[in-house]
Amino acid sequence: MAHIEIWWRCPVCKKAHDTCADAIKCRNSHPIVSERWAVGNNEAAYKINENVEPGWVGSEEWAMKLADKN
Repeated sequence: MAHIEIWWRCPVCKKAHDTCADAIKCRNSHPIVSERWAVGNNEAAYKINENVEPGWVGSEEWAMKLADKN
């Protein structure tokens, strides 16, 4: 007969674990990932991607322009 199980998923790697403690240990074992965001005065935020040519979508120039506009 079918049954319901509770799995705990790591928010970083999405791996399912049998206990909450195991999921927390997994989450804490991952390195911290930094991101760069351009934030305007109205709190609009645009992610800056690496390895993007200036002026293209995702570049620092593009993100700053949009953050200033909004």
